[in-house]
Amino acid sequence: MNESILIIEDDPKLRSGLMDNLAFEGYRVSGTWNAVLGEKMWHEVNPALVILDLMLPGKNGFRLLREMRAKGANTPVLILSARGEEWDKVKGFRLGCDDYVAKPFSIMELLERIRAIIKRSFPPEPISDKIVLPGLELDLVNQELKIDQKMIALIGQQFELMVYFMRNPGRVISRKELLEKVWHTSSDMSTRTVDVHVAALRKKLRTGAFQIEAVYKAGYRLNINKAATK
Repeated sequence: MNESILIIEDDPKLRSGLMDNLAFEGYRVSGTWNAVLGEKMWHEVNPALVILDLMLPGKNGFRLLREMRAKGANTPVLILSARGEEWDKVKGFRLGCDDYVAKPFSIMELLERIRAIIKRSFPPEPISDKIVLPGLELDLVNQELKIDQKMIALIGQQFELMVYFMRNPGRVISRKELLEKVWHTSSDMSTRTVDVHVAALRKKLRTGAFQIEAVYKAGYRLNINKAATK
């Protein structure tokens, strides 16, 4: 599940407070103060939820929501605004927001509303004992990897790394994220540990169709050659 949240709010103290609370709850949080930057980040981050203020400098929140929905963006939106009149709420829902919370608000209630929206929007995926991508099949029970039906032996953390890469194909994954999600640590363990294990895994995936790409100063990405999907 993608649990990133974008906050578009021009009050720096409120924006910072929201970001801190959401980060504490385990969400990946981005924030900005106006609609122009908000639209840009909306496209770049592809968040699970947008928390949108209405009284933004320049383009207001209603206009941004209308334009993004017109462009086909179906990201859940929670409007968080001091404009708490009934007509404002009705307008927000008609334009496509998923929830509307008036300021001042309870942070506990807001967090529960956020959880509910994300839960509705991203229902749990059916439990499967395999992860399958074009030309790749990872058996989670027997811990076996097949590349074009050829069995590849994976040992130790190589298997756990492959699970995480195959669940996030095409996405750049930082070394810090790999330490947290694969090694289950947020300590100061050297990122060199990640590099060593990824290097060993890359050798086993050395084909024309599959590659774990090192992205400079960013991390790693599992690339699947488009030719493999034809």
